[in-house]
Amino acid sequence: MIKDNIIFLKEFINEFQSTGAPFPTSKWAARALIYPLKQRCRPSALKALELGPGTGSVTVRILEQLREQDSLTVCEINPRFLSLLRAKLNENPHYHLHRERVTFYGCAVQELPEDQKYDVIICALPFLNFDLPTVENIFAKLKRLSTDETIMTYYEYIGLRSVSLAISPPRQRQRMKELDSFFKGIFSKHLSDRFQVWFNLLPINIYMLKHIDELKIAV
Repeated sequence: MIKDNIIFLKEFINEFQSTGAPFPTSKWAARALIYPLKQRCRPSALKALELGPGTGSVTVRILEQLREQDSLTVCEINPRFLSLLRAKLNENPHYHLHRERVTFYGCAVQELPEDQKYDVIICALPFLNFDLPTVENIFAKLKRLSTDETIMTYYEYIGLRSVSLAISPPRQRQRMKELDSFFKGIFSKHLSDRFQVWFNLLPINIYMLKHIDELKIAV
């Protein structure tokens, strides 16, 4: 755990835009993010997609919930995180139960193949670090990877948007206004539920979205 924290902090400093968090997700946040996997009514051969796993604090929780026919696709753009994650999972008994049905991609989300659609998407991408066109492109991709039953979870730090809108320099404030408007539009039609997790280094809101395949995005 200490090693993970040190590596995470280093990557946060060196690759702030794509990392977005100084430390790994807490176990309480991880449990909330994987909530859709715990529902009784789910496909018998569920396909899960994890975006931005970092050092794997959520990945190991996903693996605990996988059943015999389920599969997991993991996408991590940071090669150092991906290397550490794969080494960590090699020591995980749940991974060894499912390793034939776990696929890794070391690329941006936008570069994922579109040969399958996913039932659950668990996302730790730092959307508020990106500009609006990048976020729109990511969600357009997720739309193409989704069915009418897909559920997506992702998180934001509580109050980050409000604080950024209030005290950021003009250029960053304008970027945040655009993102704020984008997500409010998504929430108005696709927000299924929201959880607050206070037992995290920085408290977070976890959002659950539905009907991702019906997103209205001009990309």
